[in-house]
This record gives sequence, C-alpha cells and structure tokens, in this order.
Amino acid sequence: MINGFVPNPYFDDFFSSAQVTVTKSDTRKVCYCEKTHRLTDEKYILNISHEGDTLVADIECSGEKSAFYALCDLRLRVENGTVEDGEYICSPSFAVRGYIEGFYGTPWTHEKRKSVMSLMAKNRMNSVYYAPKDDAYHRDLWREKYPEADLLKLKELVDLAKENYMDFHFCIAPGLSMKYSSDEEFNTLMEKTKQLYSIGIRHFGLLLDDIDEELFYDEDKALYGETVNAHIDLIEKYHNALLAIDSKIKITVCPTLYHGRGDEYYISKLGKNISPLISLFWTGRDICSRELTSLEAIRFVGGTYHKPLYWDNYPVNDVAMFNEMHISPIINREPDLWKYSEGIISNCMEYAECSKIPLITFADYLWDSENYNPDKSWENAIRQVAGKENAEDFIVFADHLYISCLKDRPSKRMQKHFSVVMDLLGKGENEKAIALAYEYIEKMNRSREYLKKDLPICNELTKWSEKFFVACDMFTKLLETLQNKTEENVEELYSIIDKYESMPVVLTEDMNIRQELHNMFGL
Repeated sequence: MINGFVPNPYFDDFFSSAQVTVTKSDTRKVCYCEKTHRLTDEKYILNISHEGDTLVADIECSGEKSAFYALCDLRLRVENGTVEDGEYICSPSFAVRGYIEGFYGTPWTHEKRKSVMSLMAKNRMNSVYYAPKDDAYHRDLWREKYPEADLLKLKELVDLAKENYMDFHFCIAPGLSMKYSSDEEFNTLMEKTKQLYSIGIRHFGLLLDDIDEELFYDEDKALYGETVNAHIDLIEKYHNALLAIDSKIKITVCPTLYHGRGDEYYISKLGKNISPLISLFWTGRDICSRELTSLEAIRFVGGTYHKPLYWDNYPVNDVAMFNEMHISPIINREPDLWKYSEGIISNCMEYAECSKIPLITFADYLWDSENYNPDKSWENAIRQVAGKENAEDFIVFADHLYISCLKDRPSKRMQKHFSVVMDLLGKGENEKAIALAYEYIEKMNRSREYLKKDLPICNELTKWSEKFFVACDMFTKLLETLQNKTEENVEELYSIIDKYESMPVVLTEDMNIRQELHNMFGL
C-alpha cells in the first residue's frame, strides 16, 4: 500500500503487504544536495523499519520524480534481500546520467528502445539520447521529415520518457552534407526540428561528429574560411532559433573534434564562442577512453569554458570492435569526476539486452560514484537482466568477456579457481586438483545449458556463446588428456584448440594456447 504517490504500473501489488508513505515538501532537507551543493528534484530520504513481518517505509521527497526514485530503490532492496532498518539520505553525484543509442549498425527495435528506457529509469538514469547512426532520418536524410508512422513511434518514446522522468534528447546530424552558408539549408533544419518539437521533444542534439574536417562547398570556404567558424555560426543560429520557439529548450552539441586534451585549437575556439547554456559532448582523451580523470576534465573546462558532458564510448562495440562483447562493469572513472563535468552519457551496443548490464553499472556509478563497487554493481545488473535464478550460470560465461578499451582483466573468476588447481598440482595433490578442475567444468556446462535457451539475451550472445561451448569441450578434453596422455587424446585436444582459435570473436584474453599447454603440462 502506497500513500501519497500517483499509481505507477511498475509498483502494482509489489508493496501490497508493506506500509509505504510518501511525504512531499519543498524544504532544504529534500531539495538541496549538501555534497554537491546543488538544488535537485531527485533527492529522497528513506526511513525503513519493520513491524513484525511488515515492511514500513516512510519516504520524504520533493515531488513525483524523487518519489519514483525512492520507490525504485526500495523495490530493488526488497528484491535483493538487502532491506535494513534505518534512515537513508539519497541524492545523485552527477546531474546528468544517461545513455545514447549512437552506434553504427542495426538500430534497436521500437520494443527494445522502450525496454531499455524503462529499465534505466528504474535505475535512476535521467537522460536518453536518440542518435542511431543508421536511422536515415537522423543523419543521411536529415533534411526529410519523418513519415507519420515513424513520427508516432518517436512520440511514444517521448511520452514513455516523460512517464519515467527522463529527458528525451533527439539528435540530428546534418554535417555530412549541409551547406552552412545556405539560409535555405538552415530553414530546412528548423522545419525538421519543428516537426519533432510538435511531438513533445524539448531537448535537442546537434551532432557534427565523424565528418570531414575541411569545408566542402566553395561558398562555405569563402564565408567562413575554416570549419570551426562555420560550426560556431551554425550552433549559435540553431540555439537562438530554438530559444525563440521555447525558452526552456536545451541543446547538446557533439563537435567534430570530440576527443583529446581539451585545449586544442578547434575545441577551444568552438567552446569559447558558443553559449555557456549549450552542453558539449566529449569522449575523453581517446575515442574510447580507458579512463576519465578529473584533471582532464579541468583542462577541458579551462580550454572551452564548458564542463564536459561525456559521451562515453563504452559499451559500444561497433566498427573495428564488432567481434568483442562489452558486458563488463564500467571502471576507471574517477570518484570525484562529478565536480568537473555535467555528467556521462553511455554509448550503447546494437545488442540492446546485453547493453543493459554495463548500463546498470553506469547508473550505479553516476548515482553514487564515491561508493561505487564495480563487482557488486555488475552482479546486481546481471540479476536484473538475466534473473536471480540464472545469475550464477550467466556470470560463469560473462567472466570471459572483460574485453574492451577498459583493459580490465578477463576470466578473473576462472583464473582464481584454477590458480588453486595449479597450486594443488604443484604440491602433488593431483586427485584434489582434478576434482576441483571438474567442479569448474561442471559450472561451465551449466552455463552452456542456460545459454542455449531461447531468451533475448542468450540470442544476442550466440556468436560468443558458440566459442564458449568450444572452450567447454577444450577444458574437458584437456583434463581427460592429463589423466590419460594418449596420442589420440592429444590429437583430439589440439583439433578442438584449432577450432577455438579459428573463431574470430574475442573470448577471454589472447594467448598462445599451445605454448601454454607445453609450458605447463609438456603437451
């Protein structure tokens, strides 16, 4: 039973056996974050107690958004069995917390978009950016208005974002073909924007990434001289035109130079000559940055007079990374980065279900960066996406997919297990070692059976799970061979190894398996 909150289907019957009361006020206690020195509509206070077996929760908050977050938080605590009596004062580290569908490849389906958005809202993200590179009306056909059927689907997403207290940002990318000096071209851009405004979009992105660094049209060269001047003019004209439509409209810009030190000529000149009200995307030192540091953010602020809004190219796995599956937790983002940046927007993979796992770890980091624990967050994410009943089986497989720009060590759980096996072998306790090795292989085989199920996340992982299945066979045959080192067993083992190494997808770290077996076992 929830008193003081407008009903939301997500909470139907969940708290039927609990007493939950929501109290709203506009006092400093619930409207001001003491840590970040920021007014916020996202702070809430949970007071949890039990009367016998009945959960009693009193929520203090400033409005519907913070009440929604509090109930989502409470529900997750109940689901995870971590409901403990006490007072919990909760507010976010980062002001902007979200994700972007901004990859090259097959865009998400409409249902996938709704599914990801709903789950990320429940994990207290507040921003979603729509920018799929292969939506023609976003990029190649930017001049053309959306057909009615597509526009209605976009409106459904906008409405869903509003219901879930998320800001929906529509991004348009005209830079491949736009003539910046043409009034007709700019008017076309505005007509397209007005169509999108008509369905409720109030946040826009102007993306100028992945285009030629030099101006193409002679008229543009004559008027602007160089690209940065054309971009400054376009951004300022677009921003002013949007504010003329609605003074509350927000705009985010992705510059052509979107990674580096943050004090290069193009980005410095651009940043210092556009309105401070405009958010500026930045990916960090690299396109796919291993780390994001406060020092680098401070340099960006000094160079551009803007706090960076990080477009974080993780977990995206497009272009050269298409054989990698980025499913590990976000790491190497400094705990105090919120002081020097607007926030982080995570760029997703075309695999929507798989993207949910790292996205949830982003959500945890962005909400409370100082207390973020990657391993705990990752396991929580897997429970939410794969289900508690499947979590352990999924983790055995996912342990081998710590492959990305983050440079995290893959197969950590497996290596920990087999380090004990090798230690036992070194002590001559072969029977114990073999038994422990088979124990892990049994876990791998249970994971294998789970991955064969007709489930959305399993279907997305087919390329990688097929290689994992071969790895299961390889480990099994290795143990058989160690126990019975016949020529036939050795040949069969190396046949399986050949098959494993011929598969192009990346599973665990690259290594010379034959050399390793020779060094360790003399095979």
